[in-house]
Parts: sequence; C-alpha cells; structure tokens
Amino acid sequence: MKLRYLSALCAVACSAALAMPAAAQGISPNNPFASQGRELPHINMEAALDQATWVDPSVPQTVEPGNLVTFGDSIMANMTAGDAAFSMATKGARKANPNAAATISTLDPNINLHGCAQGTPSLPKKIAADLGVPLNDYSCPGATMYTPSAAALTIPEQVDAAIADGALNPQTRYVTLQGGYNDVYNNYFTLTGEGANDAEIAARINQPTQRDMFAAAIDGAISKIKQAAPNAKIALVGYHEITENTPAGWQCLYHIGEGYGRDNVWGASYAVPIFFDTQGEMNVQKWLAEAAQRHGVQFADERAFSAGHGECAAPADRWVAGILIDTTTGEHNLALHLTDEGVDAIGSDVANKIR
Repeated sequence: MKLRYLSALCAVACSAALAMPAAAQGISPNNPFASQGRELPHINMEAALDQATWVDPSVPQTVEPGNLVTFGDSIMANMTAGDAAFSMATKGARKANPNAAATISTLDPNINLHGCAQGTPSLPKKIAADLGVPLNDYSCPGATMYTPSAAALTIPEQVDAAIADGALNPQTRYVTLQGGYNDVYNNYFTLTGEGANDAEIAARINQPTQRDMFAAAIDGAISKIKQAAPNAKIALVGYHEITENTPAGWQCLYHIGEGYGRDNVWGASYAVPIFFDTQGEMNVQKWLAEAAQRHGVQFADERAFSAGHGECAAPADRWVAGILIDTTTGEHNLALHLTDEGVDAIGSDVANKIR
C-alpha cells in the first residue's frame, strides 16, 4: 500500500516537473527561475521508501523547548520552483487524504506538513542557526496577510497552525513574522489608506483600505502569538530592498553581463518602472513598523540594512535575482528572491537584532 501510494505521488511530481518550462529544468544555460541544479522538485524516493525515515501522519511537527517560530511568505520560505510546483500538484491529494501531507513531506522533505514548500538556504534556517535554537518554520509561498487565499496558508492561518501544533507555547523563545507584500498586487484597485483623502473616500464607498485590512489581520495574529507564547521575543521583519525606491520605481527584467538599473544597455540589464509595486513595498514597510509600535514588539528594518543590494544593484552588490534571464546574480533558488549571499547577510542581521 505504501509503495503504491508513493508511486502515485511520484507520478504526480514527475508530471509537475515535466509541465514546467524547459528552461526551468536547467536545459537552458540562461535559466529564468533559479541557479542551475535548483529547479526540479527535491524528490527522494529512497528515503520515502525507507521505513526508518517514514513519517507517521499521527505525529505532529516536532517542537523543542526554546524554539524560534517563523511566519512569512516566499521571501522567508525561499523555495525552488520545482518544490513549489510539486506542492501545488499534490494539493488535491492532501485535501482528499488526511495522511497525504506526511507522505508528501516524506517524499519531498522541502514541503512541510501543512503543504508549504520551503528551501535551503532560507532566512528562518539562518536566523535559527545564528541564534542556536530549534526552528519551527510556517512560512508558505504565496502567503498573504489579509487577502483570502486558496493557494497558501495566510499569515493568520500560519499562526493558527502553529498554535494547534503546539509550536507556539510558553517555552517559545523567539517569533518572527513578515508578510503583506503579496497583498499588494492582489489589491491594485483598493485604496491604500496612505492617500490624503483615502479614509474619506473609503468611508463613502464602504470599502476598507489596504492599511486597515493589514492592521486588522496583523493585530489579530500578534494578539494570538502573545497569548500562546507569552515569554517569546516577537519581531516583525521588514522586507529587504527589492525594487528601487524612486518616483517611478524600477524593476529589472533581466541581467546579462554587467549593468545597473536605469543605466542599462542592451545585453546587460533592462529595467522597467513599476511604481505600484515599489509603493506597495514602502507601504508594507511602514505598516509593519506601525504594528510593531502598537503592540510593543520589535521591528527589524531590513530595507535600511539592505539598501543598495536590490534587484537592480550592480552584480557584486545584488542580493535579489532578476525576473526573466539572469546570468550575473549570485546563487539563488528563485527569480525575484534572495540570493544565498542575501539570505546569509539578512538572516544574520535579523538574528543580531532580536538576540
């Protein structure tokens, strides 16, 4: 039965991998998704079929005293495209069979028991290693703060899962939470709450602003964390620099050879204005800082720390991969996400700030 079930899941995984663009599988030298060798799902049939490593579905996530619990989206999870695709491809199996989550997690250890793909290296793993504490990571690709999501655990749902698992408890030592960026592009036509007349207009049309929805969601999550883990040091982690904070905002579509943002030339880097995303980055940064102040918890300003290391920085300074083709950025798991160097630097900075 076990072999038959795993074989079926492996067939799903292989189908998911084959469905990905050829370049994502490492066939093209100019891989648009990740560094070579990081594209396909991390399938380990040998380990999955080994009874000694089999995960009992009735056993919850291991929780050790003095743990770090982390919540976030793909910036924290730092998964590969392959593991993300496998997670999505097996979503139906997890819903249909309560035992499937543990089976899938055994088959692909980069997918946790809640179906969230997580990579290595990652900010949670780096922070936990620097602090020298056990880790319970609930970050999930595609996670939103307040926008309903059928694809991933929202940040509040991650907190609920951690409470149900017992990961958040009186012995929990540290908690980090980052989220809200994915809500930006889901709410382009919703008032941000930062405009001069946004509050008045929102009241007239009876529609909450992004700022209000963010505050309601994160306030509820922090309150639950404090109740479940009263002795934990809580830090809200600001996003690092992704796009350039200029009046137009700049995002780099590709990097070939050398070049810098607006000074690009063909065959080097190509940047486009993306005002709404950049403004969203800045808004979320502000809202996280405001939430930290409201609740008397720490705010880790990683945008300030990573200034000059965004997506359009010079190759030697860049901590964020481009969107399409990128041959000059350092090793990374996924386009638009942190490089290994960025994970290492930012993870250490967060650990130092919350230590």
